[in-house]
Amino acid sequence: MNRNVRRVLVPTGAAAVVGVIVTTLIVGNGSGPVRAANGDASAVNTVSVSGLGRVTGVPDVLRLSMGVQRTGSDVNDALNLANGDIKKITEALHKHGVADKDIQTSNLSINPHWEKDNKINGYDVAESLTVQLRKLSDAGSAISDAAAAGGNNTRIDSVAFDIEDNDALINSARNAAFADAKAKAEQYAKLSGRSLGKVSQVSESTDTEPRPMPYARDMAAGAAEKSAVPISAGTQQVSVTTSVVWELS
Repeated sequence: MNRNVRRVLVPTGAAAVVGVIVTTLIVGNGSGPVRAANGDASAVNTVSVSGLGRVTGVPDVLRLSMGVQRTGSDVNDALNLANGDIKKITEALHKHGVADKDIQTSNLSINPHWEKDNKINGYDVAESLTVQLRKLSDAGSAISDAAAAGGNNTRIDSVAFDIEDNDALINSARNAAFADAKAKAEQYAKLSGRSLGKVSQVSESTDTEPRPMPYARDMAAGAAEKSAVPISAGTQQVSVTTSVVWELS
């Protein structure tokens, strides 16, 4: 007689969302190959689980999003004013050792001012930069000096810490995720009176995205007073979710 154990969902504490286990066990009766209900023979006598590995590291880069906004009577006036501010900001960042490759134009917008009679009476120009600050000990001073260079027209949208050199962390998280998956698979195999065979499939997903922190626009003027912005890098988590399929013997 065939015994079918259908999908089993097992929450794993705080990792209930990403650590859900989906297990399918189909045991034959010795009379020939047994197929799953959907006719897929590849699902026969296998156990499929997901494992989660998480490790913590210290960020090594800060991504800064900042820019300026200017208003002029015509497009050229507003654009020239904004270009001048961006140039001053870039020069201030260079003084802190920020390389050209770490300063990227991320936005340019020009919008007209409309009067009630649908006539244009001026233009707003906004320019933005995305900056990689690699020397975190100097990042606060770099932000303050860049904001001071742009003056009251400066806009700071956000900062986000990231771990750029994360290969070792991902490897550690991957090892932990596979070990977690194997422990679960061994438990299911034991519960079903079987043992684990060879691995037939492995897939993974990683989470190493930088965590943005909003930086209020009206704080830019305060930063321009030349006091260094306090920067605390803290720690950041790298996680790997591994899905593994084992054959059962």
